[in-house]
Formats: sequence, C-alpha cells, structure tokens
Amino acid sequence: MKLNNYSDFINEAFFRRLKSRKKNKIIGNKVENCKNEIIKFLEDNGIFTWNDFERMSPFQRDVINKLVDKNVDTLKELKEVTFKIRLELSNPLQLKEYLKELESKEEYELCAKILQKLR
Repeated sequence: MKLNNYSDFINEAFFRRLKSRKKNKIIGNKVENCKNEIIKFLEDNGIFTWNDFERMSPFQRDVINKLVDKNVDTLKELKEVTFKIRLELSNPLQLKEYLKELESKEEYELCAKILQKLR
C-alpha cells in the first residue's frame, strides 16, 4: 500500500490498538502492581513486618482498603494481593504457621510458594 500523505499513515484505529495493548499488559500485572503500591505505602509509613501490619492505625488500614478497592476487581484478586503482602512481610516463623493454616485449607499451590520463599 502506498502512502500519499501523513494522514494515511497516522490514523485513530492504529492508536486505539496501541492503547488496548497497554491496557492488557496492565491488567495482567494488576495484582502485582497493587501489591507493590501497598508495600511502598507501608514502607513509607514505617511498616516493615507482618506484626507492624496487624497493629496499623485505623487511618492506615483505610488507606490500604482504598488502594485495594482502586486496583482489585474480584475476590480472587483480593486474596492474591493479601497473600502476596503477607508473604512479603512475614518472617520465617510466621510463614511456617501460615503454611500449616493453608495446608489445613488444602491450598497447596500457595503452600508451594511459601516453601519456595522459605528456601
């Protein structure tokens, strides 16, 4: 196809396709992006462990809830974000306790991730 002018080269459909590709990439990493955003907020507020997380102020909890609401659409994604945050903030002893809890619920895929983190 021969292009006669610049407007033949640049068209709206081309840019819509580019924009939709970017959205697909963002959706694929939505859970990871949410986790990273929450971890950054926690670090900025001096929360580095799971114990600190459990003792957060109501205001900090509200901010976390709003971050989750903004980024997560389904209950499955919420559970993934919670798991990843707990995995990131827990010490090895807490991870072993969490592992037992997940084994009793038969969540073996999550157990494998915890074991991988413990190694």
